[in-house]
Amino acid sequence: MSAQRSPNEEEEGSRSQGLDDADYYIKQVKDAFEILQREATRLRQEQESIDSMSKKLEHVHFSSTVNLNVGGHCFKTSIQTLTKDPNTMLAAMFSGKFEMKPCEDGAFFIDRDGTHFRFILNYLRTGKLTLPEGATFLKELLEEAEFYQIQGIIDELRASEHIVQASKPDMPFEESVLLRNENHQSVLKGWLPSQEGKWRLLYRASRDGFAAAAFHSKCDNKGPTVTIVKSGNNIFGGFTEESWTNSSKFPNFKITLACFNS
Repeated sequence: MSAQRSPNEEEEGSRSQGLDDADYYIKQVKDAFEILQREATRLRQEQESIDSMSKKLEHVHFSSTVNLNVGGHCFKTSIQTLTKDPNTMLAAMFSGKFEMKPCEDGAFFIDRDGTHFRFILNYLRTGKLTLPEGATFLKELLEEAEFYQIQGIIDELRASEHIVQASKPDMPFEESVLLRNENHQSVLKGWLPSQEGKWRLLYRASRDGFAAAAFHSKCDNKGPTVTIVKSGNNIFGGFTEESWTNSSKFPNFKITLACFNS
């Protein structure tokens, strides 16, 4: 059997349910209000940060010409050139959004290899990638273009990479970290006798170890070789048609390579 509720009990239950619903909606409104307050606080803090940055930018000033020191190589260019492509790292660096301080000599230092930076600058100046005929440093230039985020150079080098790899002649010293200067490479290639086959790097002390045993393990019985050594700022070496052997006898160097100052 079920007990029947009186009209008063039903009215009391309806009133209680109504109060519960009201409390629920009040809580929902309160929670939403707190969320809006937090969001307003966040937006206010962001605006204060933007205002603070704007005030700092008022004091940032670059002259129309800029001196750069890229890994020891000095360049002089303009702000217009450096910021010509707004999507590059150089444009970001010299946009005024970041605090940039020059060195004591007035140049801004960039800790990258500056050997090929002139091609980066010339591309920003003209919009064209102009390289020496038969250039063999395309991978290095691609790496620099990727660092500076210059998409035009990246696209052009990647598009032509397979053509260049298929058409360029075999070049000695291409893998060398000591002979990076193309003029030095060209001079040495002219001195060396013609050799059939492909040049390849056998041994690198910084990679394979400086011990004599490490050298011989890589270079013995490999046929004609060129040995390149760096001492201080000087680079020198020699060529022999005889194979190295693990003995006290040195092969007869037929050509002694001239010293270059690095």
